[in-house]
Amino acid sequence: MSQGYFFLNRVKLNFFKGEIMKFIYTLIGCLLLASCSTSDNSDDQNMSQSPVVEYVWQTKGPNYSDDALESLIDSWNQKVTEGGYDMIGANILVPQFQPETHDFVWVLRWPSMEARNFAWDHFQANFDQEWNEERAGIFSDNSEDVYAFSPSLGRPMKAGDGNTFEAEFNFCNYNEGFGESDLEKFRQDFGNYLDQDEMENGEDTFWYVMLEPLFEPTTNVQPTDYLWLNIWGSKEDKDSGYARYSETDLQNQADTFSTCQRFPHSGRVIR
Repeated sequence: MSQGYFFLNRVKLNFFKGEIMKFIYTLIGCLLLASCSTSDNSDDQNMSQSPVVEYVWQTKGPNYSDDALESLIDSWNQKVTEGGYDMIGANILVPQFQPETHDFVWVLRWPSMEARNFAWDHFQANFDQEWNEERAGIFSDNSEDVYAFSPSLGRPMKAGDGNTFEAEFNFCNYNEGFGESDLEKFRQDFGNYLDQDEMENGEDTFWYVMLEPLFEPTTNVQPTDYLWLNIWGSKEDKDSGYARYSETDLQNQADTFSTCQRFPHSGRVIR
């Protein structure tokens, strides 16, 4: 069975209701069953029209090279354009650490689950075989390592000067005796700090997103209480922003109510 990327064999995404996520790449809430009430069905419909971001883990093959990757990106973009897919954009993320599970991440940004499902089905039916042949020995993926999330902006999106950016995933669990209300209090305080920082130092390229998983847990993805994604338009903005942030008490506040693991990535826009 083919495992063509974007376009791997179609991954079944389950929609969930309930409190905010239980992980990095995890899932929470209750499955929408056929027996759900009318209001549940309404929530499901709203979810299907909400933006979706997918992370597809990629592993380099023996024939991988940067030039080969660039050639495949061009080919992929041609196929996406030919397919006429309703896609917000696509990125590549390179971990700034040494994961055992993948070498880089292909990110797909969709305006809705409906648009995502149409594109996956159409790509598999029309381009999948050719795509697999083109990338054979260069990089590969696994249909189980495709992770979709519903993003919620914590700060308005900002663009950097070019097509590169820095991303930092924070996978967090609440410390004993703390919970979602403490996170919300921190987000309010953090927002106030950012407003003041912009007044004093000018606007930079920082923004952040809360990610709610839309998939079932896998062997590689274990539950956490929330996933916070920081994004900067440049390494310089990341370094200077962290330097100013370290002069506040916000990090101590965050460490009081939760424990987080940080996973930094360098990214670039490919579509």
